[in-house]
Amino acid sequence: MSHYTYKFRLYPNQDQRIRLAKHFGCCRFVYNYFLDRRNKIYRENKKGSTYCKDCEALTELKQQEQFEWLNDANAQSLQQELKNLDTAFCRFFKKKAKFPKFHSKHKDKQSFRVPQEVVVENSRIYIRKFKEGIKLEQHRQMEGIIKHATISMNRAGQYFACICVERDIKKLKKVKTEVGIDLGIKNLVTCNNGKIFKNIKPYRTLERRLKRLHRFLSKKQKGSNNRERARVKLARLYNRISNIRSNHLHQITRRIVNDNQVIVVEDLNVTGMSRNHKLAKSVQDVSLGELAHQLEYKSNWYGRTFLKVSRWYPSSKTCGGCGYINDNLTLSDREWTCPRCSAKLDRDLNAAKNILLEGKRTVGTTGLACGESVRLPQRSNSRRNTKPTSSRRRGD
Repeated sequence: MSHYTYKFRLYPNQDQRIRLAKHFGCCRFVYNYFLDRRNKIYRENKKGSTYCKDCEALTELKQQEQFEWLNDANAQSLQQELKNLDTAFCRFFKKKAKFPKFHSKHKDKQSFRVPQEVVVENSRIYIRKFKEGIKLEQHRQMEGIIKHATISMNRAGQYFACICVERDIKKLKKVKTEVGIDLGIKNLVTCNNGKIFKNIKPYRTLERRLKRLHRFLSKKQKGSNNRERARVKLARLYNRISNIRSNHLHQITRRIVNDNQVIVVEDLNVTGMSRNHKLAKSVQDVSLGELAHQLEYKSNWYGRTFLKVSRWYPSSKTCGGCGYINDNLTLSDREWTCPRCSAKLDRDLNAAKNILLEGKRTVGTTGLACGESVRLPQRSNSRRNTKPTSSRRRGD
């Protein structure tokens, strides 16, 4: 059994919009209130709070006259905010995330989770406090047992329901194809067999329109209706860019998973690449991290083997024929000739071939990629450095 999420557009009426706004506000208040409470407790006693103590304090808080309006929201959704806060602190103490921040009404996406008692029938979703049901655009049938649902509203004022279900996902038929993938900016995906998936650059394509809408927004008076309309129009364009990118990534990753049994990619440091001010916009537009994430979870769903090669492996600088490492290769060199064997190499295609070979070599003894009887010899090269050079780009 695997967890699978369906995302549907919601069309609430005016009364339901008001009640949804109350839910967003109550959940945001509970998160911020107990984050501030934990900070005060630690400053005074040098001790932290726990989820159980926060639940007891929430029950007492709702009984106070000045906080009676918290009863307008689903009690389970408010408790879920306490779980989210506790998870945020746990991730901070494990050094997996930064210290929890206060949620903003204007900057953060508005959402709340309904942990149970979610029913979808007749193109409507039924949850607590909404017994009449909210109209839902169910563009496909759901399979599995509903676990929970998340109701959200984006900056453009559009409502969505993300419904998580537990279901059996049928494994794909096994194939004998193995693929090494080089991720890049010019070409989004380059496979070792020569197949290339282009980068459609949704942000770059609509950048002129974005600049124009930003300019219109900046000229509107703050607090006016015209400014709000301009803000919504800009938010919708950003949402369109995100949808174009997401749809393109899903199509590419599903094709790769369908056609290959073993998928080997490079463990790129996308955050580090984004710090380069010359490449940051292009790196974020291509969304390399999301592409690798989709390949990983879809491989687990459909019975494929997903492998990652170390980011420090010089896949672009290594000659696929003789193993020579060209330390003088720069990012602008799309093709180069090996000084040792005189082979003419395409940078991305050569990197994809090397990534597949490195993936086989590192897991060859386990039989995951190339079988227990196959062991590829390590290449020797006297010119190879023991430490990564500062001139090498991240991900080579």
